[in-house]
Amino acid sequence: MSTRFCPGNEMKIAVLCKTLQKGGAEKQALILTKLLSDKGIDVSLINWFGNKIDHRYLRFITDNSFRYFPLSGNYLKKFRTFGKTIRRNDVSIIVSYLTLPNFVSGLTRLLNKEILSIGGIRNEKLPYHKFIFEKLIHNRLNDATVFNNFSAKKKFVKLGFKSEKIHVIHNALAPAQNQEKDEKPDGEIRIITVGRFVKQKDYGTALKAFNTLLEQNNRIKFAYYIVGYGPLENKIRNLAQKLEINDKVKIFVNPPDIHGVLNKCDIFLSTSLFEGVSNSIMEAMAAGLPVVATNVGDNNYLVKDGFNGYLVPCRDTTKIVEKLEILARSQTLRKDFGKNSLTLIKREFSNEKMLENYLKLFSELAQNSRKL
Repeated sequence: MSTRFCPGNEMKIAVLCKTLQKGGAEKQALILTKLLSDKGIDVSLINWFGNKIDHRYLRFITDNSFRYFPLSGNYLKKFRTFGKTIRRNDVSIIVSYLTLPNFVSGLTRLLNKEILSIGGIRNEKLPYHKFIFEKLIHNRLNDATVFNNFSAKKKFVKLGFKSEKIHVIHNALAPAQNQEKDEKPDGEIRIITVGRFVKQKDYGTALKAFNTLLEQNNRIKFAYYIVGYGPLENKIRNLAQKLEINDKVKIFVNPPDIHGVLNKCDIFLSTSLFEGVSNSIMEAMAAGLPVVATNVGDNNYLVKDGFNGYLVPCRDTTKIVEKLEILARSQTLRKDFGKNSLTLIKREFSNEKMLENYLKLFSELAQNSRKL
């Protein structure tokens, strides 16, 4: 089929993102690019909306000397430039993230049979129109799709996605260098949530649960840190004020050092209504925090109930409060669960494991292509 995969030919990869603004898919794309580059593999990072990039990500790209191509112009011009970039760099495999890049990589493969294209789906729930489009792209255009969670695979296969083309590769995250917690002489227990200010994260339930926690535990000093950004910021602030807990709630909008904020806290809380595999929970685990999270997506792969945290049903404020109380009342339990979180991250979600899984996928697809 293709001369690109004959023995001795060098594997050349392109990683395509819609934007490089702050987000889970973007972060994983950067991690993959670095891992491939550090392995000595020829890799290009391509940003469809080249003007949309977080300044910290741009610095990361510069510091690591990535081969970076920001695209500009209308969609047709971008597609033409993308195609020229692929040909000029003799790319053999395209790895894409999210719907638009998945379509672009699939269409490029359709026009050039020598290229293998791998799409990416990062959540267990999609809007109906996106789901239908992703199904078409997966079944008809791309050679494979990487899901970052088993929950989505199970649901999507039932709805018509070709199972044999789905490969689950969990996100990766390197443990933070310093897991020592800041000392708090006042004994305050700080709960933290990190996530975009969107409906999916269900901050309403989180704030109501925190309010109940305060009412039921007036002898314990609590604070709730909310870290993120997004369209529902004012709604979150207004609800905190309505519940009369705004003096106990501190909101950090897109801070430069999320780990620094995590390091000041004691318990991580996630009340998401749906997830893929949560980067925010992984970052909390890498910072050595115990976790209370809703049992959605692949959270059960991250949170082992009674080992490094607790899983609770969506919107169940009673259960959330119950688990937060257990952790709040025992510093020993918090420390033990935090150590277990760190152990899980190192063992199950290392950069090395993610790279190994991607290289295995590349090899399998290349071998299959030779048989056609």
